Amino acid sequence: MKDVVERISFMAVCLLMVLQTACDDKDELASFLDNEKPSVVTGFRVAEKTPESVTLSWNAAMDNVEVTGYEIFHDGASYAKVEDITIYKIEGLSPSTEYKFYIIAMDAMENTSDPSEVLTVLTPAVADTQSPTAPRNLTTSKVTLSAVTLNWEAATDNDEVVDYQVFQNGDQIGLTDGATTMDVSGLSPSTEYEFYVIALDAAGNLSEASNTVSITTTSDQDTEAPSAPTNLTASDITTTSLVLNWNASTDNEAVDSYEIYKGDTSIAITTETSFHVDNLDPDTNYQFKVRAIDNSENLSDFSQVLEVKTFPEEVEPTQTVAEIIASRNDLSMLHSVLSNYDYGLSDEEKGPFTVFAPNNNAFTAFGSLPTGLELNVLIAGHVVEGELSAANLIEQQSATTGSQSTLNFTQDGSDVIINGTVRIVIKDIRATNGVIHIVDGVISN
Repeated sequence: MKDVVERISFMAVCLLMVLQTACDDKDELASFLDNEKPSVVTGFRVAEKTPESVTLSWNAAMDNVEVTGYEIFHDGASYAKVEDITIYKIEGLSPSTEYKFYIIAMDAMENTSDPSEVLTVLTPAVADTQSPTAPRNLTTSKVTLSAVTLNWEAATDNDEVVDYQVFQNGDQIGLTDGATTMDVSGLSPSTEYEFYVIALDAAGNLSEASNTVSITTTSDQDTEAPSAPTNLTASDITTTSLVLNWNASTDNEAVDSYEIYKGDTSIAITTETSFHVDNLDPDTNYQFKVRAIDNSENLSDFSQVLEVKTFPEEVEPTQTVAEIIASRNDLSMLHSVLSNYDYGLSDEEKGPFTVFAPNNNAFTAFGSLPTGLELNVLIAGHVVEGELSAANLIEQQSATTGSQSTLNFTQDGSDVIINGTVRIVIKDIRATNGVIHIVDGVISN
């Protein structure tokens, strides 16, 4: 066995020596020994189409040694192998016909990538001669000594907008592969430039030009930081999300964006002065802070740290309205009244109910209760059909009770007032067949 291992090791050394002799350099040897496949082709798209042809384009794939070509598949069958190019025209198609294409990358050792996403193309019935609409609202940001960022609203077309031509001082400087933004570099300091954009559809039709924007690059490198954002607050807090809001920073040039931190971790950059934070945990304390970034990427000081606690996770109720009333010491007098009559508040099928439950202090202040039918009417005047939260009450402003009386709701700070006199002291106690609001007075009909 030892002799066999030694012979195999000797043969492996000899093979490597032969390979090293046969290959002119290390790159050729690496290529010869390569068994790593290229990356998947991305950005596979239509650059142009007619009733009888489609021009496909894609982003170059990556490989540990070198991508040498691509194989294009048409309706599941190999159609063409091309060298290291990223655009190809397929002809001989039929009008008004759907075709499916995908592409794989190849390297020198014929390792092949996984297939790209399938691209479905419908050829037009007739040649498209309709131009796209002009791109709208061209704006600039991040103006520096030598660069600017352009942004615009997408154009529309009867078929498909596939690209945008960007012009600087009347000369085309590039295409965007369909993106509605472009970073322009290589500009001169203290120099004025004009930009506009033209849309291009799949048939090669060009739109009218967008609006023209003018910028003047800065004269020297900006090193002045923006002011810190102020008045950081939170709103719309839920169990798993909230919205942060703050006052805008100022800068000697222009504030470009804001960076949001949760604790000491950056979680987002936005150009707005508010941000929706999600994927939080219920009943958990969080700290947030924000800082501003200007066009030259100078950073402001942080805003004040804001501490926020998310709401606890809501637990599904397990008791009926009647069971909750019976379980609370502050509603013992109401429970005693209800025990003498069957008002159906324990019936799951008759709900949901919204019950305005007077607490013991309310009954004491009211004094002697009526009896018989009058008592039934009084109790019915505290029950509304449906499950209405305190927010719902304020939103709809009034509701009709079981005794056909009308309750009017107003807001006093965070409190809800009924008929101008009775205050809800505990809101939104959920039951399996409705919701209870505990009130500090008996509501007279």
